[in-house]
This record gives sequence, structure tokens and C-alpha cells, in this order.
Amino acid sequence: MFCTKCGSEMPDGTDFCTNCGARMGATSPAAAPAEPAPMPAVGMPPVQKRSHKRAVIIGICVAGVLVAGGAALALTGVLGPLGQGGSSQITVLGSDEGSAEHKDKGSAKEKPAEGQEEPEEPEQTGSSVKVDLNDQATYAAANLFLSNFTEEHFDRDWYQTGGFDSTDGLSDDEKYKLVKFIWCHFIDNAPYRIEKGDYDNGHYQRMATDVINRELNRLTGLTLSDADMTFDKGSGGQMLADSAEAHDGYLYLKQEYGQGNYNPSCAIVTGATDLGDNIYELTYEVYSAGGALLPSDIPESTYGLPKDQFIAAIQADASMGRTETCTVRVAQGDGAPTFTLLKMGVYD
Repeated sequence: MFCTKCGSEMPDGTDFCTNCGARMGATSPAAAPAEPAPMPAVGMPPVQKRSHKRAVIIGICVAGVLVAGGAALALTGVLGPLGQGGSSQITVLGSDEGSAEHKDKGSAKEKPAEGQEEPEEPEQTGSSVKVDLNDQATYAAANLFLSNFTEEHFDRDWYQTGGFDSTDGLSDDEKYKLVKFIWCHFIDNAPYRIEKGDYDNGHYQRMATDVINRELNRLTGLTLSDADMTFDKGSGGQMLADSAEAHDGYLYLKQEYGQGNYNPSCAIVTGATDLGDNIYELTYEVYSAGGALLPSDIPESTYGLPKDQFIAAIQADASMGRTETCTVRVAQGDGAPTFTLLKMGVYD
């Protein structure tokens, strides 16, 4: 007899194959019985599995129908005649392409209707640098700036001759007034800048012309040449002529000016009107200090005080103030705007 598993020949009556250990006479294991199909629940139709081949055939048929339908629609002109400029556009969501109507609806500015003019854009008004008098630093800077002029009676002196206007050129007389103003300004605020002159040549005081021009430019935006600074007004009944000459980096005066003005006039700015292009008209009140004060006796912190406290600090008579206006150009400074005088004592 032979082993049904490995084929080895064995003596008759052998129970197990001595070669592979299989039971002699056993047949090959039968295929596992098919799992019985599950019984459908009562009232539910049985779920039938579709043949893969059948699904492919159905998909091919559906695709063919869709292609044929699309061709028919194109031929009937539903999507627009093929090859013509009047074909309709298809807007793709999320893309930049689409109809003009679609883009206009999404824009901030509607196009004007045919026959209508496009409205003009409004002009931008106002200055880029703001003068806010509620800001303590701006208020103090404006008061201190204008007080440089009022303490030398600049507004009153120029008012008698039509006012100061740096935008309209300067006459010889106006240049003379500027030189005298800046000289007195240094006497009141920085007397150390004024040096003793050459007495032998009749020059009692001198000051460097670059110092004069730096301060003059800071206050008015102007500079003067040596010829502009030179003047001769005669004696005018005084012992010495009111004259000066500029050369070799110095301005020499033939008169000797001493101490500054007592009881200087101080400015308190009360209003600022924006004229555009960083130009403002300032309204200010002027009060004369009392108590024999000099400009150098008034601390800078005083110029930032509220009006009532300011007047009390300089010992002024509150009933004796006068109101003036001037025009200035402003620029952005460190913590507060800077000011340059354009007009003062000019009234239309």
C-alpha cells in the first residue's frame, strides 16, 4: 500500500506512514463547505452584490450618454456658438477669471452708467502736521515761539509799516528791522553771544554772522547776506549813528546795547486754523509782564501753564491783554511741532 500524502510504499496493515507520519488510508481534506448565505431580515429585500464587469459596462454607457448630450447642447447654441466671440463665459469659483459683471460687483467702486460722467475724487484737505492746542507740549511750544517776537515788540513795530510778510520779499528797511530784532533777541535771551567790538574803529559790539543767520532761519526761515546786514540810519539825534557793517564773519554795531527789555510781552495762543500745506493761522493774546521781570527771568515751564496761571506767573494785568493773529508754517518736531513765522501784523 502507498501513503496517500507522500506516496511512500508501506506494508499492508500499516496504520501510519513511517516517512511523513500521516494516517494510512486517509483521503485529502475536503474543501471547506461554503458559508450559508445569511437570511434576510423579515420584511427586508435581500442585498444583491453587483458584478464588477456589469458596473463597468453601465459606467461606459452613462459616459457615452453624457458626451452625446454635451455635443447636442453645443450644437443647439445653449453654451453659445462655438468659435464665435459672443460665446458665454463660465465663471469658475475661486478663480480670477469671470464676467465683467462679476468683477464689478466685487469691487469697491461701481462703474458709471453709459452716458454718465465719472464723479471726481474729493481733494484731500488739511495738513499732515497737526497743531493740537489741547496737547500741553504743542501749546507750550507755540507760546514760547511767539513770545520770542512779542517780547521785542516785533508785532507792533511791523504793524506800523504794513506788517511782516516773508513770502513777499524784503525791502532794505525790513532787513534792517530783522537785524535789530535778532540783535535784541540775543541781548534778552543769550547775551553771551554778543562780544565786545573794536573800540578803536568805533565798533562797540559784534556777533558772528553765522549765529545770527541760524537763529533768524529758525524763527523766520530767512537768512541775510553781509550786504543785507549792513545799514546806516544816521544818528537820529543820538550821539552815535545807528549803523552796522558785516564782514569777515562778524556783524559790527556802532551802538552799544545794554540790558534787555523789562516787563516783556508774552504770547498765549488761543486758536489754530489749518490753512492746508502745514500752514496755520494762530490767534494769540499778548500780556505784558509785571514786577520788572526780564525775559530771562521767565522759566520755560511757564509757557505751558493754562492761561490764568500763565498771566499770574508773569504778574500781568489780565484786563490789559490784546488779541493778534499771525501765519506760521509748522513741521514735525521732537514731541511737538516746530514753527516758522510767515506773517505777523498783516491784516487784509
